[in-house]
Amino acid sequence: MEELTVKIWVDLGGSTLKILLDIPQKSTKPIIMSSRVIKLDDWLVSNRTVDILNIPPEADAIVRFGRCYYAVGKLAEQYASDVTNSIELKEPKQNTAIPKLLAIVGIIKQKYQLPTKFAVKLTLLLPFPEYQFIKDGGNNFSVDLKKALSNWEFRGEESSVTLVNFTCKPEGSGLIMLRYQQQHNQQDWLINHKIAALMLGHRNTSILLYDRGIPSGYTNNLGFYQIIQTVIDSSLGQNAAALTQAIYKANNDISPNNPHIQALALTEGKSKRAELTRLVKAIASAQKNRWQQISSWAKLLVNDVDELIIGGGTALLYQKAIRETFHSTPLFWAVATENEPIPQIPPQPIEPSGNREEWEHKLLTAKPGQDALKAKQALEQYEQQQADYLEQLTEVEAALAREKLPQMQLQRQSQAMIEEIAQTFFSQEVESDEKYFRVTQFVDIYGVWSASEKD
Repeated sequence: MEELTVKIWVDLGGSTLKILLDIPQKSTKPIIMSSRVIKLDDWLVSNRTVDILNIPPEADAIVRFGRCYYAVGKLAEQYASDVTNSIELKEPKQNTAIPKLLAIVGIIKQKYQLPTKFAVKLTLLLPFPEYQFIKDGGNNFSVDLKKALSNWEFRGEESSVTLVNFTCKPEGSGLIMLRYQQQHNQQDWLINHKIAALMLGHRNTSILLYDRGIPSGYTNNLGFYQIIQTVIDSSLGQNAAALTQAIYKANNDISPNNPHIQALALTEGKSKRAELTRLVKAIASAQKNRWQQISSWAKLLVNDVDELIIGGGTALLYQKAIRETFHSTPLFWAVATENEPIPQIPPQPIEPSGNREEWEHKLLTAKPGQDALKAKQALEQYEQQQADYLEQLTEVEAALAREKLPQMQLQRQSQAMIEEIAQTFFSQEVESDEKYFRVTQFVDIYGVWSASEKD
C-alpha cells in the first residue's frame, strides 16, 4: 500500500503561523494559529490535567523531540511572557522552526485522523537572508527537521513522519508569483521590469526585489512588535496581546473615545481619561517613529521600481503613510485595503430618437392652439433628453478613460486577488474586518501554494 503523502505550506509569521494543507482526496485547508513557542520542564508536562478535558489539538500543542518538551500556539501563550516573546522575535526564525513544524504536523495528524506513519512535502517561507543561508547549504536545517520528524511525540502520542521533500522560499515571493500569474505568466514581465515586494510584518520588514529577473532580498528588524514594546514601556502595564489586538481593530481611529482603546484602560474615574490620552499619544508617536525608520530604509531600495507590491498585516496600519511616501510609484496592494469602492462603468446611454431640426419643423408647421402647444412640449422634452444623453455619454467616456489608467487597473487586479483568496479559503465566513485581515495574512503563502499547484 502506497504511503500517504501530505503537502504543507507554512508561513512562520512573527505573530501567527499561516498554514495551507493538502491531503489527498480532500480540498486544501487553511490553518492559522499563534506562533508562540516555549520550552517546558518535565514537571509542568507531568502535572498537566488535559486527559479529562476535550481540548482540540491546536489549543493544546505540546511536542517532544530529543529530551525536550515544547508548547506551541495557545498553550505557549499560557506559559510564556511578553519578555520571552521579544527575545524570540529577535532570533532567526529557523531557531524555533522545528518545534513549530512538529506541532503543525501533529495538529494535522490528530485533526484529520491520519495514520501513525505518513510522508510530508513541506514548503516553508523564511526571510531572505535565512532562505539564502539554507539554499546555499549554510546549515543542516532540512537534515535536522527530517531527523526530528522521524521520531517525535505530540500530546503523548509517538509518531514517525517521513520528510520526502523540503522547499524553502523567501518571504514576499508569493506576492511576486501572484502578480506574475496576473500577467498570464508572461515570462518577459519579470525580465523587462523592476518589481519589488514590501512586506510589513509583526517581526520585521522585508523587501524582495526582482531587477530585470535578478532577485535580491533585504530584511531589517523594524517590526510591529517594537511599536508594542515602546508603548508598553510608557504605559501602566499593558499586555502585548491585548494592545496589539486593540490597535489593529481601532486602525485609523486611535483615540481615547474608540471603544477598543477604552477597553485597554487599567484605571477608573478621572485617571482613566488621562491614562487613555497618554496611551494614545504613545501609540501615535511609536507608529510615526517606526514609519520614519521603515520609509527611510525602503525608499533607498525601491526608488526606481516599476511596481511596488505592498503586503503584510502591518501594512493595514500604514495605508495613508505608504501612499504619501510612494506617491509617484505604482502601488499594488496585496492586502485588503480600505480603498474607496471602484466606480463602475455606467451603461451606454440611448440617444433620443429624431433630431432637433425635425422637432423644430413640427413646431413651425403645427396649427395654432393645442397642436402648437404639444409640438413645443415635444421639442422641450427632446432637448432635455438630448442634454441628459450628452451628460451620461460624458460620464461613460470619463469612466472608460479612467479605467485605462494604470493605477485603476492595479486597484482592480488587487481587489480580484483578495476576492480570489477569500472565495477559495474563507467563503463560509461572515463578511467582516477580521475575515479580510485573515485573508491579508494568507496572501504570501497563498501565492506560493497557487504557483506550485499550477506547476
